[in-house]
Amino acid sequence: WPGYAYAYIAQEKGYFQANQVNVELIFRKNTHASNQLFKDGEVDGTFCVFADAIMFHSEGIPNRVVYITDYSDAGDVIIGRPTFRSLADLRGTIVSFEGLNTFSHLFVLKSLQAAGLDETDARFANVPATEVLEALEAGRIDAGHTWQPVTAEALRRGYRVLGKAGDLPGLITDVLTFHEHVVREGGEALARVVQALVEARAFLRNHEVEAIAIMAHHMEMTPAHMRQGVGEVHLLDLTENLAAMQRRDDYSSLYFTGRVIAEFFMHRGQLLKMPDLDQIIEPRFLQSITKGRR
Repeated sequence: WPGYAYAYIAQEKGYFQANQVNVELIFRKNTHASNQLFKDGEVDGTFCVFADAIMFHSEGIPNRVVYITDYSDAGDVIIGRPTFRSLADLRGTIVSFEGLNTFSHLFVLKSLQAAGLDETDARFANVPATEVLEALEAGRIDAGHTWQPVTAEALRRGYRVLGKAGDLPGLITDVLTFHEHVVREGGEALARVVQALVEARAFLRNHEVEAIAIMAHHMEMTPAHMRQGVGEVHLLDLTENLAAMQRRDDYSSLYFTGRVIAEFFMHRGQLLKMPDLDQIIEPRFLQSITKGRR
């Protein structure tokens, strides 16, 4: 995912080392595999969508979101056949998402709802985002949720973008979350991880060509696809990170987004009650960095 690929800049350019923290980055090609590492306790933290962090919590895996990498804009899209002009044309078709009752499922249903379609107006298939183009070509689906580099290849073959995450700004937010015990015990080390990521983001902005090459190499994407992918997300700076961890009634706040996500999961029987978002959102490491800069 291009939105948090700049973690590899922190590794390659020595920002983790300079901040005196030892970080090992582990790469998996799909969200399920990455999330499973976290759920199994094989890693201390993970980059994931905020909806996954909420579900971890509900599954008895206490975790704390310490940093926000990006909001998806055109990074997450619903790709459809060339004959479709909009999401409204998907009535009676087969639409895919990645994982039942996941952020992908939420994104697809909310997108269709915004286009005036009810959940009963389409049929659905569970297809990994990386396999959406293959499923389209085989005729198993008519449209599906995916991201780069599948998006670029699908467009090259004539498929259309029918909807994007930016149509529901902030709904898909990517975060860095750690197991609660790591947050409790890690203290200053986690502040240093966040500091290194802030510095890596700055390097991406100031040295784009070199940064894109590093990110593309480690994420197994071409530099062109990585550059396009980075352009399709909004990378939050330190000020925006702090603001997003405050209570506001819009999608730029994790508290607002968290309520929307939780209500979706409650409606689908995945949550029994509204989670206490104060037990998931942890701004103190960002706050410590900000105080240190005054």
